[in-house]
Amino acid sequence: MQTRHFSRVSLPGGWDRIESADMPERTISGALLLCGVCFFLSAVPASAVCPVPQIPANAEFFKRDIVFSGTVVSEGYDDRDVGGWFYRVRVLKVFRGPVRAEFTIYTENSSGRFPLEKGQAYLLFASGEQGRLEIDNCTNSAPLTQAAKSIEMIENILRSGLYGEIEGWVIGETGGIDVSGVRVTCRGASGTYSDVTDKGGRFHFRAPAGRYRVDFTSGEYYVNTDDIFWYKPGNFTLHPGETAALQLVSVRHLAR
Repeated sequence: MQTRHFSRVSLPGGWDRIESADMPERTISGALLLCGVCFFLSAVPASAVCPVPQIPANAEFFKRDIVFSGTVVSEGYDDRDVGGWFYRVRVLKVFRGPVRAEFTIYTENSSGRFPLEKGQAYLLFASGEQGRLEIDNCTNSAPLTQAAKSIEMIENILRSGLYGEIEGWVIGETGGIDVSGVRVTCRGASGTYSDVTDKGGRFHFRAPAGRYRVDFTSGEYYVNTDDIFWYKPGNFTLHPGETAALQLVSVRHLAR
């Protein structure tokens, strides 16, 4: 695959000129390149460290600024800072965010990169970072041929009524700890909801949309404050059709 090197020159009126030694000069509207940067309030840190736990598509849908399917029509490399790739993607369908004919997407050349292939169609979950749309590998983004389940989950959001789901895992501080039988409770304005973990430490229940917090009064679990979370256990929002995912740590220890 040919690698192209670009430099960006700012022009009056919010336009950027993309210059390359191996392709003709062309001008791209800043409104398209930045995709309305004031719109973006990303909840995902610009880091190769992924938030925990891994979340399904109907959760990531609410955590990203733009969710769409499209086909990559061009690509180029920007070697400033750590470097990264810009892709021009022709839109097939926008699921979340402003409707555009094309988006320009960036992925950093780091351990968090999510490289795309020219001519390939994708389902992409993108966030507004540093005045541009970025994708990473902490994601349900995938080639469109592998995204049928994610698209189905997204489309089911509109058919979900007033409820969402809360799920998660209670994990052990070390391996070999029994994490079954732990009752996890969440409290919100609409009531209190709970479930008991299975042998894998998983819990799951339906709840009305609203704001929730995990109840820690049982003393059975705690939060690892070194982790980065998609949903903060102390205060999170559940939207209709969303599956909020939590990760807690068991206080149990190995039998001596």
